[in-house]
Amino acid sequence: MKSTKARKDILEILERYDFPLNAEEVYEILDEDYDKSTIYRNLKKFEKDGTIKSIVFSDKIKYFYKIEGHFHFIYCIKCKKFEKFDICYSESMSQYLKEKLGYQIISHTLYFEGICKDCQKSSS
Repeated sequence: MKSTKARKDILEILERYDFPLNAEEVYEILDEDYDKSTIYRNLKKFEKDGTIKSIVFSDKIKYFYKIEGHFHFIYCIKCKKFEKFDICYSESMSQYLKEKLGYQIISHTLYFEGICKDCQKSSS
C-alpha cells in the first residue's frame, strides 16, 4: 500500500490513543482537510491488510485500533467512553487453548461492555 499523508496521519492517531476510535472520531481529531470518504476508505484498507483491527459493540458503531500485542478495555454503553485496564489472564488462557484446542496464540483482545460509574450516578 502506497504511503500517503492521510494514511500516515490516520495511523499516527490510532497509535496515539490507547483505546478504539470510530471513523467519525478520527475525522474530528484530524486538523487537515480530509473528507470523510478518505478516512473511511483508508480505515477499510488498513483493516483489510491487517494493520489495524476493528470491533463493533451493541451500538453498532465500528471502532478501530492499532494492533500491538494484546488489548484490554471496558466500554460504557451509555456515554461510549473506553477505559483501558491491565489485568490479563492470557497466560493461563493461552496455555489452555494450546493444550486443549491446539492453538498457538499470536495476540488477543479482551473487552467488556457495561455502564460506567458516572452514568450510574446520573441515572440514579
